[in-house]
Amino acid sequence: MKNIGKTIRLLRIQKGWEQVKFAKKLNLSNPAVSKIETGFTTITLSRLHQIASVFNLTTAQLLAQHNTGNAKEKDERAEILEKIRQREEEIMQIQMKIIQLYEELYKKDNV
Repeated sequence: MKNIGKTIRLLRIQKGWEQVKFAKKLNLSNPAVSKIETGFTTITLSRLHQIASVFNLTTAQLLAQHNTGNAKEKDERAEILEKIRQREEEIMQIQMKIIQLYEELYKKDNV
């Protein structure tokens, strides 16, 4: 997904942020941000999430901003979006389990 860097750069410029300021927001070095924007480094899902949150976007919204590219990049995007969907489902299941456990604990304390 090398072209995602172009999208990130465009969003940064639209915000009026210099690369140095953007790097500070991400707690990265300026060269690291440059590598992301030029596609010289692979962006992990967690880094993508971090970048999206700096722009006040979800990871899915950031990927939707990046709607150009070849078939391989579109497949990679679809794969990442599916992983995000799966993680969100896992989080919801964990939250439901926590609520159930809390309710059980609360019932025991009140008996």
